[in-house]
Amino acid sequence: MADPYIPAGAPSLIDALGRDVMHEEDLQKTVIWLRDEFAREGIPFGIIGAFAMRMNGFTRHTEDLDIVTTRDGLDLIHERLVGRGLAARAAGRRKALRNTIFRVNLDFVVAGESAGSSESPIRFPDPSGPEFDNRRDGVRYATLPVLLTLKIAAGEWGHRMRDWSDAIRLIQLHQLDDSYAELLPEPVRDKFRWLVQRGREEIDISDE
Repeated sequence: MADPYIPAGAPSLIDALGRDVMHEEDLQKTVIWLRDEFAREGIPFGIIGAFAMRMNGFTRHTEDLDIVTTRDGLDLIHERLVGRGLAARAAGRRKALRNTIFRVNLDFVVAGESAGSSESPIRFPDPSGPEFDNRRDGVRYATLPVLLTLKIAAGEWGHRMRDWSDAIRLIQLHQLDDSYAELLPEPVRDKFRWLVQRGREEIDISDE
């Protein structure tokens, strides 16, 4: 008898896991493509989001790549790469693109814009600055303090609870305590300390 809670035509677990593995490979190939093509065109970029979390020690599945560039960089992307490996996902959406070679979605933000929402005091940093670490594979990834700051801002002003959950995972993984708040911008320090406590409570509960 068919399970009424599983939609008709839903893929098997094995099929779904196989597609996840293939998509992971496509994500990695897209990062390499971005590195090479953007370097050729002189376009600055840095990776944030789930892929940057991975480079900071915590792996979770993601379907797309989150990228910071500059306003001039975004203009160059549209002038030189849209139609040559990149395409807009919808008319008029300059920041929502897709790599047509590996079929990976790319979500861009511009340095200097508010992170989380327009009310947020936190700004996306310049991808050429010290907020991004380029010691791995020639690609610049957000450092841990920057990644935590952006995750907290997305939860606080963007009301995205999953980003707070991501921040807790990073806090637990790196065994951070309240003192680490001094490395973060003042507007997110209290929320960081609150997340540290939430992470401790979660560990206490799981250990019972």
